[in-house]
Amino acid sequence: MALSILAREDEVGNNASHFFKSGNVLRNPKNEALNMRRLLPDNGLYKTNLEYDLWYDVGGRDKIHGYVYTDMLSDFIYLKPANAFFAESAMYASIKLDSSSYGEYLVDKIGEGVEDKYRLRPSKSENEFVIFLPGTNCISNVLDWDKTKRAVDQGAVLKPHPITSVSLIQHLKNVFGEGNVLGKKESGHQLLHDAKIVGCCANSEMGVAAVAAEKGFHLFSDLKASKHATYTSIYKAMLSGGNYRENLIKLFDSPFSGIIYSKSDDAVDRIASFFNQFSEVPHNEPKNTSS
Repeated sequence: MALSILAREDEVGNNASHFFKSGNVLRNPKNEALNMRRLLPDNGLYKTNLEYDLWYDVGGRDKIHGYVYTDMLSDFIYLKPANAFFAESAMYASIKLDSSSYGEYLVDKIGEGVEDKYRLRPSKSENEFVIFLPGTNCISNVLDWDKTKRAVDQGAVLKPHPITSVSLIQHLKNVFGEGNVLGKKESGHQLLHDAKIVGCCANSEMGVAAVAAEKGFHLFSDLKASKHATYTSIYKAMLSGGNYRENLIKLFDSPFSGIIYSKSDDAVDRIASFFNQFSEVPHNEPKNTSS
């Protein structure tokens, strides 16, 4: 019974949920007041599930089985279908639209700096090229190790995810050199602010923040070979050609991208626009397995 309750309440701002996902790595209290769930419907279209902070891809191009969402860059919510094809289609359609001052305002706001997601300490070092690594749970699926090694040989340093096991930290030091691995509890956004070049993988929002801040940016995931990760759709569209930042502005401006500024007066309308674009797509309603 306890597991059933936890699953139903697995949402942003739920302390029990965050503990089971992050252990004793605490969320930044400055982000705790952000109650995004109040903006969202209880379910996706046609009573499909709407689930927090996870990703699954049922595959295919003919049906949607559910939707997922996560909190992003302090003030944003990112919604998408649990289907890589439809998630990417929404992003590619968004960068074809004309942008307005609204999208530029949001990207400028992110570029000025956002809060760390977790409670982290100030960094004692400044580094020109920082690569932000995935956590222990997904590093093997999304990190291009060879590309990372080449970057480190050229002067990059590595910032482990706050949720990184001791054994993985030691492995990183063995592979890349102890002096090239920063502390996992150092402030990521401070390191980003001080850097000139930033790298990350497709599971991380740090690349979005880097492009918004007009940093040099490199993705350390192979978007063709690696599994679809949390932000794969965003990076595929942003890196698809032209100016990265202009593409990003279009994504934040679009009412169809699923990127929602939670403090906007039209946040609920934008959420409705996101869902409505899939209204003609067949959906599989979850089966009720309860007694």
